Amino acid sequence: MPATEVGRRDIEAFDLAWLDAGADLAERVLIGWGPGTRAWSQWAGRGAKPILAWRQTAQDPPFPGFAAFRARITDLPTFPQAWLGALEAVRGVYLLVSDTGEQYVGPASGAEGFAGRWRAYLANGHGGNLLLRQRGLRDYTVSILEIASPDMAPAEILARESAWKEKLGARAHGLNAN
Repeated sequence: MPATEVGRRDIEAFDLAWLDAGADLAERVLIGWGPGTRAWSQWAGRGAKPILAWRQTAQDPPFPGFAAFRARITDLPTFPQAWLGALEAVRGVYLLVSDTGEQYVGPASGAEGFAGRWRAYLANGHGGNLLLRQRGLRDYTVSILEIASPDMAPAEILARESAWKEKLGARAHGLNAN
């Protein structure tokens, strides 16, 4: 029978211990905990938890830097936490490239930076963009064209996005309708 917390009969307390049987998996398995991820514990009997990634080592690969960053939108859920932290902390202009080479230039000007913007594509494949919506749910390779300074207003980020669209011909030959 579990011990009860001192002075509280309605709360059960458990002594937790590492299991030797899973020691080789420690810090190598990424689990999708779903809703309630802020809780330190989960109810095992209330649904299976999917394994999102198996790492070769317990250490995350180093963040490649913003200039060298390139990944698939569908890989976003498996990014190391340090990468997500870096991508949420900055805003700017990004490039999506389809498997056929078509390009879309977009701004990340929200509170969750690049990662927040890319989560919209992961959720619906278009992030609210007209031409991408017409294409349906697809995966894209994403890279960062420009990092905005921390004090740059969203309107300035949109102006930088427009400049990139011109440079890359994303309106005339890409997936940008505006």
